[in-house]
Amino acid sequence: MKNESIKRFRIYEYIRDSNQITSKMSNTKNIILKLINKDKNTVEFCYKKIKEEKEEVEQAIKGIHFHKNMTKREILVNEISQYIYWITILAISKKVTYEELNIEERINMILRQIDISKLGEEKDITFEEIIRHDLEEMKQKEYLKPIINNL
Repeated sequence: MKNESIKRFRIYEYIRDSNQITSKMSNTKNIILKLINKDKNTVEFCYKKIKEEKEEVEQAIKGIHFHKNMTKREILVNEISQYIYWITILAISKKVTYEELNIEERINMILRQIDISKLGEEKDITFEEIIRHDLEEMKQKEYLKPIINNL
């Protein structure tokens, strides 16, 4: 599954580096470009989003963060994914490498905090589940299909 995690990271690098993807096509591209240009408001916004998503992960771990039509497991996977998204695009904008970001350890630190039985679940949430969730979300973006299929 590390290969899938690397693939996820490479897709974000592709968004950053590709001239085929514009800011109009991709909000992620727009944010990354603003981060690269050290736009103060965007930098502050990203740090605010990281903090908010971390709080939502913590609430989801406790089973007190809800989304309509989602199970507690789905909510937690989604919130971890969103938290990691903001960390990743901030890192991508600074040209941090996959190894330096150490996304697997970041996710596993969160997963170790989860008592899955408190969420009414039996099966642990895994690093692979988080990465698969992200890749599935990426597959929904038409402009990413060429890179997803080629990695």
